[in-house]
Amino acid sequence: MIRKIAFFFITFCFIWLWLYAGLMKLHDYRDFKFQLGQSPYVFKFANPLSVLLPIGEILIAVALIWNRSRLLGLYLSFFLMLVFTGYIYSMLHYSYFIPCSCGGIFGKMSWNAHLRFNIIATICAFLAILLDGGYDAKSSSYQLTLLKRFE
Repeated sequence: MIRKIAFFFITFCFIWLWLYAGLMKLHDYRDFKFQLGQSPYVFKFANPLSVLLPIGEILIAVALIWNRSRLLGLYLSFFLMLVFTGYIYSMLHYSYFIPCSCGGIFGKMSWNAHLRFNIIATICAFLAILLDGGYDAKSSSYQLTLLKRFE
């Protein structure tokens, strides 16, 4: 029961996170696009990223809502959090200029706090993947054992 609660809590938090992040980027689109253009690592891709990133975040949130696409949403969450964490780490340790393209609550965090948050979120995404045994269409419920996925 605790595993099931932990799984759904993590999933719910990621739905909120991706919706919030994606909608904030769209809400402050001009500022988000400008800040991406200031980044020494992604400035060449600022135009496509400024559109693809918020839309992708919202689509991941939608994928997490439905049982059949939830595992894909968790894998995408893990991957995107891993990329964001690596980006923040490299900005902190190797960049000469550190613009912040995050909006809302996340824009108010320090880069070190953001790095810690991302590391925790990445670990949570990985744990949720382990807790999700895959959707069993016959019983319409989640099997919370890792072995069930490999049968």
